[in-house]
Amino acid sequence: MIFMSSPATSVIHMASAAAAAMLLLAGLAFQLGNRDAVEPAAQPADRTAHAEPMVDLAPALPDAALPSLSGAMPVAAGSRPMLAVIIDDIGPDRAVADAFIGAGLPITLSILPFAQAAPEIARAASREGLEVFLHLPMEPVGLADPGPNALIRAHDAAEMSRRLGWALSRVPGAAGFNNHMGSAMTADAAAMERVFESLRGSQLIFVDSLTHPRSVAAGAAARAGLPALRRDIFLDHVRTREAVDAAIDQALDRALANGSAIAIGHPHAMTLAALETLAERAERAGVELVTVSQLAAARAQRRSS
Repeated sequence: MIFMSSPATSVIHMASAAAAAMLLLAGLAFQLGNRDAVEPAAQPADRTAHAEPMVDLAPALPDAALPSLSGAMPVAAGSRPMLAVIIDDIGPDRAVADAFIGAGLPITLSILPFAQAAPEIARAASREGLEVFLHLPMEPVGLADPGPNALIRAHDAAEMSRRLGWALSRVPGAAGFNNHMGSAMTADAAAMERVFESLRGSQLIFVDSLTHPRSVAAGAAARAGLPALRRDIFLDHVRTREAVDAAIDQALDRALANGSAIAIGHPHAMTLAALETLAERAERAGVELVTVSQLAAARAQRRSS
């Protein structure tokens, strides 16, 4: 449980301000260069990431296997609504990763496995008490390149398992994973069944980034026995400070309305600057900032009670 006192909030402000300056120097408008989709080797740190167009919609076809993901999570007496924040696309720029690690924010870092420094970034984040996720590249709609060793719909179960194993080995200590791109992959039920079959019983947490409005990924994960969650809000779909501030308000409102929410942001300077105020805004709203693991555990406990 995370409680933010005024001194703690001041420390976060100072750390975040310093980190934001580092981001501006590092240059955050980064984009993934073209890569061979089957090359297993890690890529140099200066190869950068571009985002697939993102869809900020709930699934058009709700998954009957996961009614609790689409509805409210009742808040237990004495507890508060929860918000978890994931920062995607960590890895290609080490300075950017270090800025978020050093910002003192209660966030989960989702690391691209093909980044050259991915293992070192994961260990550094863990040492600072941050939760680490694997940002798993998956096939998108269109021609955007998700990066080397991405999961592709045409792969059989053995190849899916091999690529998953490689990606997980690149992000030591990952508590779970969410999809990088993947709008084509996550809408294909048969492909997603193959993805999660090799992870059956692993207890890795899966968060569907919801890059396609008809994603079936969370349902497939749940059927394989994994804790399965869905993203509620993208914080920086529009890359202005005003838009990010408004998205934070939406995330807090979603947590208050449903009992919990998951927001996903990206390593942009304006995102980090806006997150400086998240702790005090959450405190005023009566929302508890938690890791994805804490949110998943709370949902599981409340479903079973």
